[in-house]
Amino acid sequence: QQFYFFRSVERTILTLLESTMGGLDWEVVYKLIEPLGLVYILAFIFYIAFFNFAVVNILTGIFVENAMKLCRPEKHEMVVEEAAQHEEDMRELRRVMQMMDSDGDGVITMDEFVLFAQRNDVARVFAAVGIDVSDPELLFQMLLRRSGRNTSTERLAIDTFVERASAMKGLASTVVVHGLMYQASLLEQRLESMKASHSSRLQRCEAANPTAHAEQDL
Repeated sequence: QQFYFFRSVERTILTLLESTMGGLDWEVVYKLIEPLGLVYILAFIFYIAFFNFAVVNILTGIFVENAMKLCRPEKHEMVVEEAAQHEEDMRELRRVMQMMDSDGDGVITMDEFVLFAQRNDVARVFAAVGIDVSDPELLFQMLLRRSGRNTSTERLAIDTFVERASAMKGLASTVVVHGLMYQASLLEQRLESMKASHSSRLQRCEAANPTAHAEQDL
């Protein structure tokens, strides 16, 4: 058997390959090498260990990495997928808002929204699309004034609500962050109102006492 497996250099290489790639049990080859001495035994064991723990792992890693690259979606596919997910989220939001619209007029009031937002199934839908409804009244006020114009009404069209709410999705779109933005907007509006009021008063004072204003200019 030793002569059959090691009769030439080519046959020896084939025997070693078979012992590492499943064509031949390496224990059979070990028994043939064992009578040759410790040096040959250690060399053969080192060859088997190196091939199994180094070469096989390296080749496996290369194949796995290439497979992961092939499975990874392209940029345009990611864009299409995100757009489809956005449309699905908007449809789901619109369905929930239509359920809230008890009178069927296509408009949501604050009372309707606050009442339905306390339901667990509605809260789960909003959470699934990335919108926090832990403070529904504040959320509705922010959506109501998102256009930047003051309004006394507390009603929003369903399409307007869905469009503005979908723009608040994401990691940095929590009610807390948008609440701070809303409060800052209110503060800015109050400051502008105070500025206009003081300017008007100053003009009236100047108009009522033009002599003092002329002396001040001199």
